[in-house]
Amino acid sequence: MYKIKPKAVFAHKRVFDNPRAVARMERMLDALDISPADVPRVDLGDFDEIMKACEGFEDLASDQIVKAGHGRFRAGHLRVASAPVFVFNTFAWDHTDRTPVPARLRSPQSKSLFRLLDGVGEEFAFSRREKHLGETASGHVCQGGWGIHTLRGCLHKCDYCTQSYINTVLLDIEDYCDHLVAMFKRRPEQLLYRYDLFSDILGLEPEYGASEVLAKCFKDHGKYLLLYTRSSNVEWLADMPHRENTLLNWTLSMDTQCQTIERDSPGLAERIEAMRFCQEHGYPVRAGFSPIIPVKNWREETTQMLEQLFAKVQPEVLRGWVLAMMDAVEFQILFDTNNMDQDIMRRMREAAPELNGKHHAPFPIDVRVEIYEHYLAETKRLSPDTPFAICTDNVGIWDLLGDKIPMARDNMFCCCGAVSVPGGWAAIKAGR
Repeated sequence: MYKIKPKAVFAHKRVFDNPRAVARMERMLDALDISPADVPRVDLGDFDEIMKACEGFEDLASDQIVKAGHGRFRAGHLRVASAPVFVFNTFAWDHTDRTPVPARLRSPQSKSLFRLLDGVGEEFAFSRREKHLGETASGHVCQGGWGIHTLRGCLHKCDYCTQSYINTVLLDIEDYCDHLVAMFKRRPEQLLYRYDLFSDILGLEPEYGASEVLAKCFKDHGKYLLLYTRSSNVEWLADMPHRENTLLNWTLSMDTQCQTIERDSPGLAERIEAMRFCQEHGYPVRAGFSPIIPVKNWREETTQMLEQLFAKVQPEVLRGWVLAMMDAVEFQILFDTNNMDQDIMRRMREAAPELNGKHHAPFPIDVRVEIYEHYLAETKRLSPDTPFAICTDNVGIWDLLGDKIPMARDNMFCCCGAVSVPGGWAAIKAGR
């Protein structure tokens, strides 16, 4: 696990009904150098007490900020320095009598914590993005596929992210696998599941032990587990059993973005070295540039990043996603625009009245295409056989990029799609 000192730690009373959950929690507490006797036992009635330990972010989650953030309240609004509050918990699979979230809560993080304390089941365990071929009903291109979750909250502090305030750790992983197997049977068409979009699982391993349990479950049922990360905490993966159906996807960023925006995250060189280590130990590795933020020298830094990547690693596939789901006003609050590409900042401000509230805000389509063209051209120059997918972006962008994208939107191979399994690019390429 990362060496951190949480601001506060709590354990839901449900945990103590499950001996395996208790053992998992105690193993993690030992790594945190915290005695189990010092961890308060809580339930939904203690919600306000837990919130007091969370640095007051609820007070800053104004309606204006949440609206400009497309329903999100991000880490950059407070630039919290401490590790998040930890809440150990378990699923409440059979609990159906949900308590309504109080109307007074405005922050999405507060609402999420309330639901988790009340008890969640499959409505939290699985993120539901149906498998699509080509354009979705909303006009964006995505292969689709469900993700899986046992965590809510991250140890990194990226300014654009929402997960840095509270870390809820669900501990009944063996019970989770029973529900996962049932999901496999209900969704035979889905072959690959992303884990975990709500956190960075590697930061809590191997003490958490969820990756090992899930890896066995996926291997036993012929499905693929994608560990989604930007962590460099990978040494333990060399000895992880049951890993035959496990692969890893890193989010990579330009040096300036790593250093100034993705706080408490490993730097670019550390992430690439972690990729190299895992590839050397037999894991298929993938990389996504997500989100791409147009810092002042983004072209030069992108080229340098790709050169560093291909000098050490041969990823199966790359994906690009230019920052979206954020109005221009919030971009200017969260980031130092003086350190951004000034031409793009001008175009962003000019487009703001039209783009506010739209999925691909804050950047107009011509900006997004310009950025993708550079990534695609440099990837083709450095590693022409490496596929590059555009992630969850406007269908018009695919039309404008045309043959520069080495795949069709109705025949995609991407990092986390439901049927993008290891080794699958050859068949997709043949169909292009």
